[in-house]
Amino acid sequence: MKILSSTAHGFVDVAFITVLAMAPIMFDLEPAIDTACFVLAGGYLLITLLTDFKLGLFRVIPFPIHGWLDLLTGIALLAAPFLFHFRDGGAERNLFWLLGLVSVVTWFITDWKGQTRSMMTDRS
Repeated sequence: MKILSSTAHGFVDVAFITVLAMAPIMFDLEPAIDTACFVLAGGYLLITLLTDFKLGLFRVIPFPIHGWLDLLTGIALLAAPFLFHFRDGGAERNLFWLLGLVSVVTWFITDWKGQTRSMMTDRS
């Protein structure tokens, strides 16, 4: 079920970026994870600002491409604790699994083509 519009998805992106940027301050994370969170927050912010939707500033990346980048990021976040051997039960593992789950679920419920459909009907 596609319940998120491109605008609603943009607000989810802003919340996601905020959590990523604040995680090193809110939780006692390993220094390398702190850096990863800041880098991910910066990358997500850049992608959001470059996406062609209402919250995008430069509108270079088509919204569906943004979606595929979101899905890949979500999968990477889910896999990171296994690939990089995070502590069992640690805040790092739980944070990355939660963010990965949010990213993948958001991908599934976002209407990636809705913006394209509305633009096509506006031209008629």
